[in-house]
Amino acid sequence: MIVKKESLKKHFSKASRTYDDNASVQLYMGKKLLEHIADGKFKHVLEIGCGSGIFTSEIIKTYSPETVSLNDISEEMLNTCRKRFSDYKNISYHPGDIEKITLKGSYDLVASNACLQWLSNLKVALNGFIEALDSNGVLAFTSFGNENVREISSLTNNGLKYLSYSEMDEILKSLTEPYSLHEEIIQFHYQDALDMLKTLKKTGVTGFSKKIWTRGMLNRFIEEYESRYSDEKGVYLTWHLYYAVIRKRG
Repeated sequence: MIVKKESLKKHFSKASRTYDDNASVQLYMGKKLLEHIADGKFKHVLEIGCGSGIFTSEIIKTYSPETVSLNDISEEMLNTCRKRFSDYKNISYHPGDIEKITLKGSYDLVASNACLQWLSNLKVALNGFIEALDSNGVLAFTSFGNENVREISSLTNNGLKYLSYSEMDEILKSLTEPYSLHEEIIQFHYQDALDMLKTLKKTGVTGFSKKIWTRGMLNRFIEEYESRYSDEKGVYLTWHLYYAVIRKRG
């Protein structure tokens, strides 16, 4: 998927103050990913695309690592993490596009939650992450599949292109390390279509369409969405989730 990184940085920087209160999907994914990793002792952890640090908090709570290295393309997101973890002394911060950063150090765990779908060359990036692992280290990440937010795509004929399960599986297979890949398709509910759009915006994941919506277009979208994708709980949106765990051979 091709997304301009400067646009990506801009949208996530704007969302740095609102991310936590609206990232229920991302928090759900992160917790499930830790279940897929299962038991382990990880002393040195690198998180890619840490955002506001909600997944970082789960990592620290679960594994109590000695050191944590945090990367994000948005300096504003890292500033949010600096405030969040001000009492945690063994965290280092590494701003920038992870595809342009040379990773230094050896890690027991390299983790990423709801981030790697933005990369321009996932296979190359994953190989680099594996190289940064110690022997028997773990690379674990979540991403999104090709059925993601399909309701929005059906109404706008526009959206990000995500990898199918078979495409993701082929990439992981090419890495020649033992791995597991699980997928989950789940619906999250929102009060109404406008609430859904606001929630997406507050997590930085909208705004990549080249089309500028007028008020009339927005109203038509809301009306059509609520007529087609509502039930007794409100409006729903489908999320297609991938959980990948790669274990580097010793």
